[in-house]
Amino acid sequence: MTAPTTDSPARVRRIYDGHAGLYAPSLVTEAAALLDAYLATAEQHGLDRKAADDDGWLALSAAEAISRKYGRPKTERTSTELSQLVRELNTALTAEGLEIVPTQIRMGTGVAPVPGGPTWGMNGGLVVALYSDSGWHLMANASGTTVHTIYAPVTADGTREVAELVHGVLRGDITDPFRRNR
Repeated sequence: MTAPTTDSPARVRRIYDGHAGLYAPSLVTEAAALLDAYLATAEQHGLDRKAADDDGWLALSAAEAISRKYGRPKTERTSTELSQLVRELNTALTAEGLEIVPTQIRMGTGVAPVPGGPTWGMNGGLVVALYSDSGWHLMANASGTTVHTIYAPVTADGTREVAELVHGVLRGDITDPFRRNR
């Protein structure tokens, strides 16, 4: 994959920031590279890059195409695969300095709130869940919570990106996905 141009990651990030999910940095990079490929193809057809995406449809298309790639697996994961990914997630969360806590959410890993950060529900923490037929999910560590998708690779590297995103939400560095009128 070639490195994206300077403005492509910023354009993709603006699109993702307007959505309710959370998007790993690797997706931004991948979508930016796809956007650049779209723009290069437009140039090959005699279009100026700015004119080719003046309304932002190519940027939106690249962002959507890449996020869909990470929403659902092509085949269901086995319990062994899920267990390994949860172990890797726990390791990544701990490496981020986060505390793993109990949760009632099936297939979820509870994460305690951090001092000075926002809180949700009765205990204030969050849960990251992964199921056999879906990608990563973030929710408050409470019953009846809203679920937000975390678009990230479901790999060891992806667990580290998920942990970084969760830590950012807990610190308040990343826009609170649970806030109304986000």
